[in-house]
Amino acid sequence: MVKFSFLALAGAIATATAAKHNTSIKLGKRQLRRGDASTEALLKKARPYKKANAGRKLEGQQDAVELDGSYSVKFSQCVDVRTKSEDLFSDELIAYAQSGTVVSSKSFVLFHVCQGDNCFYESDEDLYIVDLATYLANVATYHVEKRQNYCQACERFIDTCVVEEEVEEQVEEEVAEEVAEEEVAQEDEAGEEEEAVEDEAAEEEDAAEEDAAEEDEPEEGGGEGKEGGEENEAGRKLKTTARRTANYIDCDQCFAYNCYADDEADADLDDGAQQQQNMDELDNQVVEWIVQLGECQESGMQDANGNNLYIGAMCGTYGDGVELAVFLDEECSIYTSEYSFNSVYNPDYDANEINYVTYAEDYIKAAFEETMPCLEVEYDDPNEVQDDDAAEEEEERYEMNEYCEGLLNDEAMDFNNCEAENGNEEEEEAQDDQYAWYTFDIEDADDIGEVCQVVYQMQGEYYHAYDESSSGTWYSRNSNGQIITVSAQNNQGNK
Repeated sequence: MVKFSFLALAGAIATATAAKHNTSIKLGKRQLRRGDASTEALLKKARPYKKANAGRKLEGQQDAVELDGSYSVKFSQCVDVRTKSEDLFSDELIAYAQSGTVVSSKSFVLFHVCQGDNCFYESDEDLYIVDLATYLANVATYHVEKRQNYCQACERFIDTCVVEEEVEEQVEEEVAEEVAEEEVAQEDEAGEEEEAVEDEAAEEEDAAEEDAAEEDEPEEGGGEGKEGGEENEAGRKLKTTARRTANYIDCDQCFAYNCYADDEADADLDDGAQQQQNMDELDNQVVEWIVQLGECQESGMQDANGNNLYIGAMCGTYGDGVELAVFLDEECSIYTSEYSFNSVYNPDYDANEINYVTYAEDYIKAAFEETMPCLEVEYDDPNEVQDDDAAEEEEERYEMNEYCEGLLNDEAMDFNNCEAENGNEEEEEAQDDQYAWYTFDIEDADDIGEVCQVVYQMQGEYYHAYDESSSGTWYSRNSNGQIITVSAQNNQGNK
């Protein structure tokens, strides 16, 4: 997909922003707009957060391992469960339901919760399950806000990073000047030695005076400059080493993220500063759009019968990723392969003026490709002496961040400790021969406990409703059928 430039979005974002109420509320470290659909979607799933030294346990766990910020989250599998829906038997839909082009289902995500920052030792014993909307609202949002969160930390240490940059430039200029002065002094010395007179006594006397006046002063000044340069250079190396320590902010990354573009800009903003001003606002809007996508969005389009079409996310054909799809109901529970997302999605609908898909795509894909750390990172002040023996401070470093808290809230469940008393009785109910073609996995897909039991009974033979051949796909695959990740595509593009 073609991506817009940030400069082209400047006017659009300013217009869209001005039309919205500026009042915001804070959820964790996120600034959310009061009254927005995305804010309501997050808040209705919010639970009172308690900082506990021992971490947290999930529902369904008796002797469970207590989770904290030392864990990470890694995607495993996306699974659909077929749900019971009487709407499929309407005159308009029954023929499509019989042919399989209209399906009632809901998507869930199996993910690992493992220690370490890369889940190298993942196993089936650390699997958890949650609905796709909750997964997207937290994990995809983490990837969108990663740059913004880091820039917030950079702002705390702007005096360290920006002043250091200025000092380094000043030191480089001083060293260059001192080298130039030494070269001039050496040239003068060579020229004056050639002009020595034949009178040995006068020559020695003149040479002594000239050496005292012309050699000692430049060499002394050059020596001081060189010594000072060496001291400054040593100081720069020490400071660089300090700021690359695990708990210190990396100033180089701050500049790579353009975190200080606004501070360096003049009244007449250049391209870089204008982009930076738009990036934060665009990130916030992309987060809102992703949350709304997980909950279900109106498309503004209708089918041949005049019924509204909706857009949302669901598991892909192979369960190794997620696709954007078209649905026939406002809950995005009745999927239709009669339409593709690209044929229905209208970026200009509801006065958006921005094609959010072009910006959200990589973040959504990253949620299913990259490991998300649960640690709430706290950066130390490089100008303060740290107490290595502070036990309480050490424990605070393993606090779980808001993204994992939101994911591992009451909506998630330990996959190996499912608790559903009645199993899947609905599928065994007797049906009329007329509807013998119709089967479903569960009646109430809102009960995570029942869903967990149903998916567990599938024993790895998972169902996926999405039809890639009809609805298309936004993934590229290699010769082995594996998804080519966003990072791999970026690496290929840089070669």
